[in-house]
Amino acid sequence: MKLNLKIAVPLLVVALVVAVGALAVPWYSSRQFESEIQALAGQPGQGPWALRNVVHHAGLFSSQGSAQVRMRATCGKDASQAPSDLALHYRISHLPTYNSLSHFSWTLESNGVSSGEPSGESVILSASGEVGFDGALQTDMALPAWGGGADAPGLNIAASKARLRLDGKAMALHWSADDIALQGKGAPLNLHGARIHLAMADRDRGMGSVELEVDSAGSGATSLQGLRLRSEMREAADRLNYQQSLSVRSLLWMGHTLSDVVLESAVTGLHAKSAQTLVTLFSANCGYADLSEAQATVARQALKTLVSTGFSVGIASLKARDADASVDAHLLVELRPSPSGEVALAQQLQSSGEIVVKGGMLTAEQAQMALQGGYVQEVPGGLKMGYRYAAGALTVGDKSLDASLVPVLLSRLDQSMNELLSPDGKAQRVLATEAASSP
Repeated sequence: MKLNLKIAVPLLVVALVVAVGALAVPWYSSRQFESEIQALAGQPGQGPWALRNVVHHAGLFSSQGSAQVRMRATCGKDASQAPSDLALHYRISHLPTYNSLSHFSWTLESNGVSSGEPSGESVILSASGEVGFDGALQTDMALPAWGGGADAPGLNIAASKARLRLDGKAMALHWSADDIALQGKGAPLNLHGARIHLAMADRDRGMGSVELEVDSAGSGATSLQGLRLRSEMREAADRLNYQQSLSVRSLLWMGHTLSDVVLESAVTGLHAKSAQTLVTLFSANCGYADLSEAQATVARQALKTLVSTGFSVGIASLKARDADASVDAHLLVELRPSPSGEVALAQQLQSSGEIVVKGGMLTAEQAQMALQGGYVQEVPGGLKMGYRYAAGALTVGDKSLDASLVPVLLSRLDQSMNELLSPDGKAQRVLATEAASSP
């Protein structure tokens, strides 16, 4: 009997600990969801969306609720229009599994009435998902076929699906639709196999990448196969680098079939803090037209820093070929950092570029005329023309050209820009004059 008690007591303690732990997990999950929903509902409704009329029924093992999602435009002429209301309904299971803390399902309806159960007749989105033990949220969404109506006449999107993952500041979104049709004044545009992939390391600052893929598309006599468009923003050493690439496997345009079309462009070396300041001011004021005097001063200083610290803009690669011809080009415009901290385009600006054309892109007569000018060089199978500009010296091909007027014009532009961007310069005097002359 004593042996049995010695065994039973520890077992009872273990069972009690397990039971408490089993109840603690759903209790914690329920409290977390309730606090998150209350936090969202408590945010001021001045942005493009807001939660209203939240009704949340919390439970130990499951919760459910509803809310009204109000969507409204915040800028431009649409800001005066009446907001759109959607009805949100959700259910949450707080019972954990081996790989998730909780599971949930939710729907959005276009009727805007959040009370009661979802009607199912006006569902524009239905979804299910889970919350991991690390706090990351993932949801799979199903969207019915959509016609643009008055907001986007002529736009029709087949039933689509999406997956969204939120993990702190990081966000990933994958969306796909089999068919998209856009009917305008001319021939309709039809896209097949469209996909969007979004991967943001910091969604608040826009750090990450967005990618669009289309298997095929066509409008009238123009068609393409294998479209891929990718944009990416990264930060390194307090500098922002933006890259964009466009590629098309095959393009039929104006009776010509081009293949392996590639366009890669980039803006690199932007002063990160100044660029972020300008973006924040633009977003907060729906542009720069209605900035306060203090905000205008901040914007001018940010723009001046952006230009004086330098950056580069360019087309890293432009390529295309058809059956017997090809073109390959690149272009770079740079603003070198200004040692003085002032805008000094006359010293900062330099640029270079090159284009190579091969095959039947040009007729023999056109090629001969190009060579006669002396700015084009002959290369195996084609022609090449390049240029370089720096410190008032311009070279095109093998020829040096007189560009002495460029630094003079840039110096005048430097003077005007420094006056405009100075906190106590011309821009301030113009504001003061306008204020004094206003009724």
